[in-house]
Amino acid sequence: MSFRTMQFPGMKINAISSDGDNATINIDHAIIIKNMDDAEQDTRWYGKGLLNIKQLVVDSDEYPPFPATVISADIKDNQITYRDEAVIPIRFHGNVGITLQFENFPTTVRFIGESMDFDVSEHEKYIEHIK
Repeated sequence: MSFRTMQFPGMKINAISSDGDNATINIDHAIIIKNMDDAEQDTRWYGKGLLNIKQLVVDSDEYPPFPATVISADIKDNQITYRDEAVIPIRFHGNVGITLQFENFPTTVRFIGESMDFDVSEHEKYIEHIK
């Protein structure tokens, strides 16, 4: 089975917007690893997209200056927390969210809600083959 994994460290965020009910994280540069069955090597790509968290119960009110670079991320899917990477597309429902730590910004940015989704909005662009 083939799958794509989005890696958060080094990800570039252009903007975050929240109206108190929903938040949108505008991802400008996401590293995506494509793993294919029976392939000797994986491939590294980059892409863009919007990460949406809906029906917020936790909403950060302080953001870094943008563009900002992610150092680390915890992605919550109910009882499971993924650190620094998640299989895409993301289609989580229940108790879901994301906690982001940015370069040169001491405060964590956290959103918890009822649903979260992400997929690449444009064609991914190839970077390299990796082992």
